[in-house]
Amino acid sequence: MPAYFDISLQFPRTELHPGFLAEFDAALERAGLKFRAGYWEDAGLSQAEIAAWNQKKLESNFVLGMKTHVSQDYKQTLYEFKGYQEVRSFWINQHPEEGVFSCFIIIPEDEVLTFEGSDLFQQARAAELLELAQKLWQFPAVKAIQTGLELSDGPVGLNALRAGVTPCVEPFAILEQSCYPSDAVQTVALNQGRPGLLFLSDLRIRFDF
Repeated sequence: MPAYFDISLQFPRTELHPGFLAEFDAALERAGLKFRAGYWEDAGLSQAEIAAWNQKKLESNFVLGMKTHVSQDYKQTLYEFKGYQEVRSFWINQHPEEGVFSCFIIIPEDEVLTFEGSDLFQQARAAELLELAQKLWQFPAVKAIQTGLELSDGPVGLNALRAGVTPCVEPFAILEQSCYPSDAVQTVALNQGRPGLLFLSDLRIRFDF
């Protein structure tokens, strides 16, 4: 299994409502992610079937237990996007007591980094992934977008972000304007469309604004 780069999107459970998954799928398509197929054993399922399954799982606050078969977990989706060989999404609801669930969009690291084992991003790939994230930020239920590599610590929880903890920024993050970590490397206010704060790590790549 290859190492993956991920874009994580966090949602409070208060935003979950009937039809949420179908609305989010439409937002993904507007952002440029075209449905390709279900993943692995779910390859034959339609986008609507996958959305209905995951909607029911989220509504029941499902968490895969140690003795629960993986076939009962959230179903994953493959997309066509910008010529990448693999773009996949899946849902995580590992800490339902926090009232937050997440969607991860993952791409093999070797498709976005300058070379295998590097932590430096290809300029063009980083720019188009940032553009994707900015489009997804327009979906109002998304309250945080973070990025990371296989060896990253993982995304910071939404409650911690709102308390001022620095997000995972490899190479960028987008947060609500009320979240303002003091030690972020570079901050850009997003004023076109939905307001937000864009955090950038100049250790990974520099963006021009």
